Amino acid sequence: MADYKSDALKPIDALLEQLGTQIERYRIARRIKQEDLAKQAGISSRTLRRLESGGNGTLDTVARVLRALGIGDRLLALVPDATLNPLDPRSGQKQARQRVRDSAPVPDRPWQWGDEDEA
Repeated sequence: MADYKSDALKPIDALLEQLGTQIERYRIARRIKQEDLAKQAGISSRTLRRLESGGNGTLDTVARVLRALGIGDRLLALVPDATLNPLDPRSGQKQARQRVRDSAPVPDRPWQWGDEDEA
């Protein structure tokens, strides 16, 4: 098991490092030089090197690099489409939900047989 110095930050760092490695491998598999990809993406070579090594990058930088690699449409797959939800009766209607409201209060104790008479 990995030795994490900060439980709150290291898992994200590991995820960013994996993302950078995947971007680097994809670039290399397509036989694209770092300098060329950086130029196509409109970023500096240093920024691309930092991204590929798992360093801090912005969503804008990731989007530019993925678009330059021809896979920018995959960004939309990061968050599922919430317009169709089989558990929401209003799903699929013309007007989507605009806000979130508090749900019904949760009882202090679990339900038991005979509780329906108390209502």
